[in-house]
Amino acid sequence: MTSRERFLTSLQHRNPDRVPIDYQAKRDIDRKIREFYGVKTERELLDVLGCDFYYLSCRDISQNETCIPIYRGPQLFITEKERVCPFGIRFHRKVYDDKFGVDEAIEGPLEGATTPQQVLKHRWPDPKWFDVEPLSAECEEFKERVIIGGFWTGILGHSYRMMGFENFLLNMAMRPEVVKTLIDRMTDFYLELNERLFSELKGKMDVWFFGNDYGMKTGLLFSEQMWLDFFYESNQKLISLAKSYGMKVMAHSCGSIAPLIKYFIELGVDMLDPVQTTAKGMDPRFLKERFGKHLVFHGAIDTQDILPRENPKNVYKHAIEMIDILGKDGCYIFSSCNSIQSDTPVENVDAMYKAAREYDF
Repeated sequence: MTSRERFLTSLQHRNPDRVPIDYQAKRDIDRKIREFYGVKTERELLDVLGCDFYYLSCRDISQNETCIPIYRGPQLFITEKERVCPFGIRFHRKVYDDKFGVDEAIEGPLEGATTPQQVLKHRWPDPKWFDVEPLSAECEEFKERVIIGGFWTGILGHSYRMMGFENFLLNMAMRPEVVKTLIDRMTDFYLELNERLFSELKGKMDVWFFGNDYGMKTGLLFSEQMWLDFFYESNQKLISLAKSYGMKVMAHSCGSIAPLIKYFIELGVDMLDPVQTTAKGMDPRFLKERFGKHLVFHGAIDTQDILPRENPKNVYKHAIEMIDILGKDGCYIFSSCNSIQSDTPVENVDAMYKAAREYDF
């Protein structure tokens, strides 16, 4: 089977020749993985892993390393340790235990906003600042794989970083009109930006991928009713746009999000990522039994404990177990349950992908 045939067979709730394989990793560990296999290019790495998918290079316009190649707007503030993204959010690069670094939002332009007018007066990025035309060449270069794109479209994450996390949550309860204005404005921006992308790549991009971490490890960030009040309509508009271009939709949300899955299905989501099985209520057997007839699961290989801390033998065993549970009757795409982190032994990554390639339905 080709990668696309393998993917479409899984979507039809049938077992392909082998489980479809995906790959997501942080930059630091990605370099180590390439060194381990003796490869340099992304194509070589995807080939050696057996990966069926390719992510367009601009995965998140709030991340400079993926945004800059297509960014054509006003000059952004960037230093070795700090940067400001197109939304006006200031990030600081912090390194933990000399092992890996992460960009942490330290200041948002709307932290003091108390009225809808203040939200609307902010200098929002123009979707025309982003040149989507070069992404067409990427689709052509990797056309043998399933093409995934969509700029992340993190309505929740970008919004609370603009307003400040605590302020955002407080305002959901105390000034809901301010938060709704922010979410509406962010949604309008991404509707226009994604429409430009979809129009440019019509017939070339297979999956629209968007991400909002609605969950903690122990439950939702806010009540189910609040999600319905603030985010349902935004999701509906964005998903409907992607569907109108004939694409499949993959929704990302870390954490304990089981109460929301029925709404994702209702809205037309085809794939759920990353299936954080260590979170409350996210047992893979329960998820497969309850939602397996309606969704394809993407992820599930534990990046918190198993991949960084176990030995290759146990990683292999864990990977086989997840395919056994979630891969029954298709409907599973093999991947880590978040990007592989920089403190992960490369030998464990090798064991993980070896299990997927060797698994026999």
